[in-house]
Amino acid sequence: MQNQASPVEILSPAIPSNWCPSGSWADVFNNYQTLFLNNSTVNIPGLGLVTPEQIATINQNIQNLQNEYNALAVNVRSGSVILTGGSDKYNLNFATAMPNSNYQIVIEPIAASGTASTSNTWSWALISGSKTTTGATVVFTYLTSAGVITGFNWTVSYIAST
Repeated sequence: MQNQASPVEILSPAIPSNWCPSGSWADVFNNYQTLFLNNSTVNIPGLGLVTPEQIATINQNIQNLQNEYNALAVNVRSGSVILTGGSDKYNLNFATAMPNSNYQIVIEPIAASGTASTSNTWSWALISGSKTTTGATVVFTYLTSAGVITGFNWTVSYIAST
């Protein structure tokens, strides 16, 4: 179909004037689909210019994106910690293992209700060598005299490289 000058169109058989299915709306639609849509042709300008190799490449790219999305959706773990002191070690344990230990860790401190601090009164660091597929250990430090931080939320994520 080499009609690049025309828009996409659906070519269907003509509906005869005596076509009058009966039953529920689902019955009517299914009858229409069976008789007319299943026997229709979609005319897409320029489609004849796409090679089978290009279609295979497009399909592979779509599959790669789907795989990356699936890996991201599956490879996220999160939790919360209640602080026990001004500078303590905390284990971040995962219920299910990550694919490997090349994940990123995000820490989000939680302040006491209605309390705010205008200075950075907290920090955290990964304990060297503690990062495994089933967890990690961090040290979380905060200025206890500020008294605003009561805990932190953590999230780890792993994005597969392509």
